[in-house]
Order: sequence, then C-alpha cells, then structure tokens
Amino acid sequence: MGKPIREDRRKVRGAKDFPGILLRLMIIAPLLLYACSDNQADYPQRQMPEAFNKNPAAVSAGRVLFRDKCASCHGKPSEGRSERADFFEPPAPDFTDARYRQVDPAYLYWRIETGKTVEPYRSQGSVMPAWGAHFSEEQVWQTVAYLQARAH
Repeated sequence: MGKPIREDRRKVRGAKDFPGILLRLMIIAPLLLYACSDNQADYPQRQMPEAFNKNPAAVSAGRVLFRDKCASCHGKPSEGRSERADFFEPPAPDFTDARYRQVDPAYLYWRIETGKTVEPYRSQGSVMPAWGAHFSEEQVWQTVAYLQARAH
C-alpha cells in the first residue's frame, strides 16, 4: 500500500512543478531561437555609385583611408595591425578573403557608418567605431571600393 502513495506524491509534485517548467521554457525558447538564427543584420539598401565601383582613383583613396583609420584593427601586421586586434572578439577581418568581393556594398557601407552601435554587433561585443560622423559619404564609398578590391 505504501507504493501507490509515493506515486501519487510524484504526480502531485510534478503538477506543482509545471508552472516552473513552463516559465523556464518561456525564457529558454526565445534564446534558443535567437542563437539558432543566422543573426543577419537589417541594413538599409543603397546602390554603390558607379563613380566608385572598380574605379582606380576611388580604390586608391579608399586604400589611404584604410591605412590611416582601419589598418590598426583590420590590416595585416605589415600594414600596421595592432597586437591588441588579436584579442578582439568577434575578430576583426582583414578583408582579403575572396568572399568580400561578393558582400553587398550597402552592407559594408552600413557597417563602416554604424560600427558597433547596432545589433547584432553591439551585443556580440564589437569594438568597431562608427565612422559615419567622421567620414563623408564619398569617403565611406571609397573605403567600400577598396575593401572589395582588397579581397583576393
């Protein structure tokens, strides 16, 4: 007769735990959905002006801007990359990978303009400054042109 009493207690305890279990699921489910998503940023669509697209003068001006403002984090050691950049999380890319030729120029423009100030980069710990207040629209496009030319 003692066994059925234990089983009944388990059923009652399980029923009492239901709100706690439900609460845990309500907290964990959105976190899991966010973690499993592709975390693609929502950026404004822009068209790269033809004057910058594969234009040697624009690429050259972008190279100067990159070396002056970006290379300490995104460059190679021979370009002045700082040792502190080795510890960035997420890591700062050097933009030499061929996939950067295919990246939407509007995305690159947006990242240069907004830096770490927007999601998902803010919550991921990005340290990239927002250059929008410091660069003209022309300078941002020159930098984008250089980044795309830099990709192998």
